[in-house]
Amino acid sequence: MKNPLYVDLRHADGSSRNIIIEPILQHNLADTGVYKIYKTSIDNQSGLFTEDLEIDESRPVLADGDNPDFLGIIKFPQAGPWEYEGDLLTNGEQQQIISILQQKA
Repeated sequence: MKNPLYVDLRHADGSSRNIIIEPILQHNLADTGVYKIYKTSIDNQSGLFTEDLEIDESRPVLADGDNPDFLGIIKFPQAGPWEYEGDLLTNGEQQQIISILQQKA
């Protein structure tokens, strides 16, 4: 997978969360088996942007730990089962992401 995926995760109560699954690629665009997970702003109810842009090319990139949209990392190591680094996704949400990634492989 070379491009980010935009998907809906379903919760047990029937609600959903929009997320982005971003593959981490090597310089030759080879898949590393590592994926960053972010929530999207699709559910954001604000209609006007009155604040200055927080990220621009003259500023350093916001670290994942400081990004309120960052939900964690999923890794597929060469040997062994997949791993989730983070604490914001439930086991059911993690399983949905794994299923999506396995279908795209």
